[in-house]
Amino acid sequence: MTSKTSRRLAAATAVLGLASEIAIGAQQPVFRSRVDLVTVDATVTGPDGRAVNGLDASDFRLHVDGQTRRVVSAQYVEFDRPESGSALRDAQHFTSNEIDDGRLIIIAVDQAHIRQLEGRSALRAAAGFLDLLDPRDRVAVTSLTRTTDLVFTRDHAALKARLERLTGQGDPVFLQFNLGLLEATEIADGSRTRLADAVLRECGRSLTDYVSVARASDDAVGRDACPEQLEQEARALSQHARTQARISLAALEGLIIGLRDVEGPKAVILLSEGMVIDPRLLDLADLAAKAHEARVSIHALHLDVPLFEAAQQRVSPTALRDVDLRGDGLSRLAGASRGAVYRLVGGDPGPFRRIATELAGYYLLAFEAGDRDRDGAAHRISVDVARRGHLVRARSVFRLPRAAATLASREEALIALLRRIRPAVELPVRVATSTHLDAVAGRLRVVVSMEADSAPGAAEVLMGYVLIDANGVIAASGAHQASEGRHAFSAVVPEGRYTLRVAGIDALRRTGLVERPFVAATTNTAGLRISSLILAPAGAANAALRPIVYRTSESQLTAYVEIVGAEGAAPPAVQVRFEVVAESTETPLVARVAHAVRADGLGTARAELSLAGVAPGSYQVRALLVKDGQTVAEVVRPFAYSPR
Repeated sequence: MTSKTSRRLAAATAVLGLASEIAIGAQQPVFRSRVDLVTVDATVTGPDGRAVNGLDASDFRLHVDGQTRRVVSAQYVEFDRPESGSALRDAQHFTSNEIDDGRLIIIAVDQAHIRQLEGRSALRAAAGFLDLLDPRDRVAVTSLTRTTDLVFTRDHAALKARLERLTGQGDPVFLQFNLGLLEATEIADGSRTRLADAVLRECGRSLTDYVSVARASDDAVGRDACPEQLEQEARALSQHARTQARISLAALEGLIIGLRDVEGPKAVILLSEGMVIDPRLLDLADLAAKAHEARVSIHALHLDVPLFEAAQQRVSPTALRDVDLRGDGLSRLAGASRGAVYRLVGGDPGPFRRIATELAGYYLLAFEAGDRDRDGAAHRISVDVARRGHLVRARSVFRLPRAAATLASREEALIALLRRIRPAVELPVRVATSTHLDAVAGRLRVVVSMEADSAPGAAEVLMGYVLIDANGVIAASGAHQASEGRHAFSAVVPEGRYTLRVAGIDALRRTGLVERPFVAATTNTAGLRISSLILAPAGAANAALRPIVYRTSESQLTAYVEIVGAEGAAPPAVQVRFEVVAESTETPLVARVAHAVRADGLGTARAELSLAGVAPGSYQVRALLVKDGQTVAEVVRPFAYSPR
């Protein structure tokens, strides 16, 4: 770690012992260089259209510019985790950022490509889409004509009201001739065949019947300007459609750039009647690269356009192909940004249900960046799976900066993360605190256990912490490169209120931030001062304890507690009964008795608890302190057990 960072994140991760029993394995922070990874979001759906879970890295095939790349990690991110409920919200001894989880969704209305009357039913259906979302989802509603007022909120009722106020701003273009959009673009692109057909239909004469301009002046009847006017009108119609598309794409690009600093994947639900995107004139590679950087996917809802409107006197001669032309533009846009196009007829809620299903989860894939990838240019990427009937959606382009992320940049990112006010929830982080006794009078030792859900194949997590007292003074801080996403440390502090901020950045660049307020104090009763109860995986008799936060898959646990007499007196002879009980019953499933061992004026008690035969579920370990045959105190530590 650099000296600058060491000054800013104080070296509080030196070897710190908890009495003579717990050594919180904490050497000075060490950051190891690793292969730079490129991340790709991918959605996999089965034949039924539902998101597919359970795939690993070996199931994916990934190519960059046609060259095969090995997928080193495939992490499935599911937004509907069972533990994101009351177990996390009601926990007292630990704090998690998982309860703030939810999707980031933007409903973008392409008003310039929606006619005033035809868009109302679609906007009502979009309002109904909000009812399909999880209450935790943060949603923003915006128009492409004004994207600067983007605000994410969980107030879905307010968003419905916003949608009801939006209306389409596009109107049919009234022309002298009855020209279809498709034939107008083809005429503008120089198709003489298409022009000849239109002239014959609209002017009543074959194009070959018309003479040149020079000869027309000699015509006694006068020059017939119909073919020239028709061609000019076709070019104007084509130019208008393409200009409108450029305006909408520029607004989308601005929206994507604005979302770059918002953590995690974002889904844009675009409502539009379609736009003309000619790949010969508009290259979407840059927009796709920006979408990859910002982790934005675009799901386009192609609003149905009636073949005949009351405001129109004629039906376009290429009406059906006009619809396909507009839809093709949306398909190109969505395909470049890991999305899909859905045809929306009236207020049909079906397409919205399909989108809600696809947004249930995604895979965060990672592959190793090569030297040729870091040239600042856009690179084509393709992802699929070796399973029939499965559809993979991933962005088609990525772009990397010329320089790889440096050690200093990662440290600066960690410091910035610890300072940020907004929650960071993409990387699940959990942190637990316990308070213990210290040899220094008036001081306590706070033990902090923190863990992050690192991705398979990319287990390293850069973790940092700041411990702040009630006066806003930093009492301890530090950082550590946790090889398995787990770290623990202890700090000696006065009794009082504290706020602990723990941040993590994993190898896939996911970030997590959790803040835990707590009180550093012991339990004082019956002439005893009692520490918090620690649970840790069982190890050798003299091995350092690695306290768990909440969940464990270990079938053997060590329970540990400290006791001293009041006013620092030597601890009396007490017996400690450790019991494992289910949350819904008082009958112990496991029980062990330990005697407090005196050492340097401190009494410690520990016991090994076997969970063999215990079903998965939520439990508590109780430490009952027995003095002269009477239970005089009790301390409790909840945990969740999920055996391997």
